[in-house]
Amino acid sequence: MNMKTALVELADIHAAVSALQRDAEHGKISTAEARERISDSKKAVTPRELWKASGGRAGANKRSDWPDIRKTAFGAVFLVVLAAVGVWIVTIYTGKAVGSEEDYIREPTASVPAEPAPEEPDGG
Repeated sequence: MNMKTALVELADIHAAVSALQRDAEHGKISTAEARERISDSKKAVTPRELWKASGGRAGANKRSDWPDIRKTAFGAVFLVVLAAVGVWIVTIYTGKAVGSEEDYIREPTASVPAEPAPEEPDGG
């Protein structure tokens, strides 16, 4: 199930160009901006690119490749979770296979004898 990216139709490009020319004639945008937007609109391939190039006058705001982006993001999250679970499992079973509690370094239990208290002189 391979979804293709939607392509812009020639009629949409013509609608964008005429809308930009109309806005330039009415003074809503400058002629330089209209010229640049018309050029960008003619170069647009997807409806989203046409929408951005025409300033929202034609095309579609929604991305046509959103399902592909969603699948890629979910795949990346799945791989990260799978790696984390794998590391956790390897760590648990390696710890069980390597040794027991006797192998761990323990704190010393031997007590250090205290220094004897100095003797008080007999003065009394």
